[in-house]
Amino acid sequence: MSTQHKRKKPQKSESLTIRLDPKMRFALEFVARLRGQTITKVIERAVMEDAERAYVMDGNRNIKGNWSIYWDINAGVRAIKLASDSDTHPSFEEEEMLDFIKVHWNYFAFDRKLLILKRDNLDILWPEIEKLINTWRDCKATDRQYCASLMRAMLEEVGLDEKSWAPSNMDDERYLVDPTDAVIPF
Repeated sequence: MSTQHKRKKPQKSESLTIRLDPKMRFALEFVARLRGQTITKVIERAVMEDAERAYVMDGNRNIKGNWSIYWDINAGVRAIKLASDSDTHPSFEEEEMLDFIKVHWNYFAFDRKLLILKRDNLDILWPEIEKLINTWRDCKATDRQYCASLMRAMLEEVGLDEKSWAPSNMDDERYLVDPTDAVIPF
């Protein structure tokens, strides 16, 4: 029996507060007035124009792409793509999140390299990712399967079955967490 999973309705836009000195504020209002646009539209267009020209370069100075290769409607997909690419300079928190996902890869992707992500699972698990990572931090030394059982319960609650987390060619429970991470050498 599945229950309906309640989610917040996604916002169509988000608010951003910025500080501008009087000269910058006047210049922004001036441009908006000349173009017959709102201040928001002037800022949006300026940001998009700059984003189109900002490229991620690999170690050999080859262009990989711009913001659009990381964009996805799913926030989890976006975060994983950005954190997975060292050329985007992930923060410590993003690296920690990626480590958690790599350990529990089978809940988030079809493969260990995270090349094909499980969107259905991300829809359910991503809103709780911070709680899951905090729980992982607290319990990984004493119960390495605890987060996996939490994620299984979350997925089952919305009607997803074992196929959504079980690795396709490994039915053994020990493969639900990356086995190379199970032994800590200290």
